[in-house]
Amino acid sequence: MFERLRSRMGEKFADVWVLLSDTDRFVSRARLMIRYEKQLREWRSGLQQAGGDIEGTRKIREEIIAFRRARRVEGWELRLGSLDIQLKGFRKDDAMSVGFRRMVLMVGERGEIRYVTGSVNHIELDQEINMLLRQSPSVNPLDPHYLWYRRIEGVIELAGSDSQSEDAQERLKIYIEEHKSDLVGAMYKLI
Repeated sequence: MFERLRSRMGEKFADVWVLLSDTDRFVSRARLMIRYEKQLREWRSGLQQAGGDIEGTRKIREEIIAFRRARRVEGWELRLGSLDIQLKGFRKDDAMSVGFRRMVLMVGERGEIRYVTGSVNHIELDQEINMLLRQSPSVNPLDPHYLWYRRIEGVIELAGSDSQSEDAQERLKIYIEEHKSDLVGAMYKLI
């Protein structure tokens, strides 16, 4: 009986540590560390001091859950704790040999994101996304980006293709900095 109770305590304790680590990654990737670093340190310290105290651990877990709910209400995508998006320069057609796939990404100023992926060339993907946009037009102008992408260990790497200009790549870099949470929400299911 004591062993089962101890095992459940360990699971609850581990769960709150996993939740805290995921929250820490989210805060870091969302560039909110300056604002919440003190709180994260307090939770970490509180968990270390709580040891096997179930009530203390439960209280901290509830605080972390409330924190996460508040960030969702603010519009943040908390999956940013488990997934990041990074822009990694440019790639040639040999990118497929290292696991990249083609993508045409259309992004708008107000966080609108549409994309198509596939193995056909970027010109055909561009035609496909424009056909989709004619069927369901955007109310705002969308900026096209011709990319390679791959997902590795919690990171979606985006790289410009030969069709992507340096200027478009710079605009995308700025867009990612300002809309990373939106991009994670839109691209979370990419393989």
